[in-house]
Amino acid sequence: MRQKAMLAAVALVVLLLVGAPTAFASPNLVNNGSFESGDFTGWTTGGNFEFTQVVTGPFYVYTAAQDGQFYATLGPLSIDGTLSQTLATTAGAQYTFSFWYAGVGDDPSDLSASWDGNPLFSQVDPNTGAVWTQESFTVTGTGSDTIQFGFRDDPAYIALDNVSVVKQNPTTTPEPSSLLLLGSGLLTVGGMIRRKLQANR
Repeated sequence: MRQKAMLAAVALVVLLLVGAPTAFASPNLVNNGSFESGDFTGWTTGGNFEFTQVVTGPFYVYTAAQDGQFYATLGPLSIDGTLSQTLATTAGAQYTFSFWYAGVGDDPSDLSASWDGNPLFSQVDPNTGAVWTQESFTVTGTGSDTIQFGFRDDPAYIALDNVSVVKQNPTTTPEPSSLLLLGSGLLTVGGMIRRKLQANR
């Protein structure tokens, strides 16, 4: 009878420790989304790309990056430049496409963002008071998807940083700490069972 009770206790430990998996964060699919390489590695550049660079520290009216050490400053004249990346996604899955930008209403200037050519964001003379501001959108993967930014700023620069595309509702898995706790619990209960069995001989 006691052996059955101990086996039930083992089953309960397993149920409690494994029965509540924990979600893990999905990786950012964008290569060099925060420009931490110090350049545009991973990005495809196009259009008028003059006066566009990756910087660190104070630049124009901006004091620092939103994420990490580096950020992009975008300042083509008259004709828009572009930054794009094609990402491997899961067809039908939902993703969050987000980025941070800053501007001071330079006239004329513009900033836009699209997913597979579908416009998601477009502002003329964007003005955040030079404060980093996030934009975020839910998009659907097709298996291969392209994000693209278009921009110009004739008088000066718009800033861009921390571009990400992250899968929503990731699958779940037990955390390593839970697995360690499970192992410890099983060893403890197993030792109790063995001692009980030896005592009853």
